[in-house]
Amino acid sequence: MKSHTKTSKFIHWTFSLLYVYGIFKQVEELDQLNDPSILLVEIFFAILFLGLVFIRYFNMKDVDTLLGAKVEIPKGHLFIAKTIHRLVYLTLILLPTTGLIIAALFAYSLPGVNLAIALHEFSAFLSYALIGIHIVASVYSRLKGEGIWDAMVPFWKETQKIDSEIFSNLETIENKIYKKTEEIFKIK
Repeated sequence: MKSHTKTSKFIHWTFSLLYVYGIFKQVEELDQLNDPSILLVEIFFAILFLGLVFIRYFNMKDVDTLLGAKVEIPKGHLFIAKTIHRLVYLTLILLPTTGLIIAALFAYSLPGVNLAIALHEFSAFLSYALIGIHIVASVYSRLKGEGIWDAMVPFWKETQKIDSEIFSNLETIENKIYKKTEEIFKIK
């Protein structure tokens, strides 16, 4: 079975922890940026986060999407997975970028802070939604026993596909979605 490299896994999980840390350490009130030490920490964190996003992207961009699959993956599934991954990267670039813009606009008392905050909040919301979809899809794939989970996750190893009527019905719906995706986007 194909698996991600130790480096890829390390970057993925370290970055995941950094993302969660960023959620919990975020500035609650804009006025906190009046404190130069908080402002500098936020700027440093945003630059570090942005740098790691690019390192992660360039490390993973040539890796097969859904690496480790033991089953044939429909082209519609690959298209959706790649789209979700690219949108996650977009939000993870927008988050620190808009954060840096907020810091600069605030520090120099320039107009546009509210627009930058709105973009930052939208990016945060979109990242939560997309990462949530990614996690749910990963768990679902693991329960289906496709092999993709084991390629990236070091725990709760796959043993076999869960055989149930619910999963059978979900797979039927899933395959219809993939076929429709292939039709709409003319994927061959």
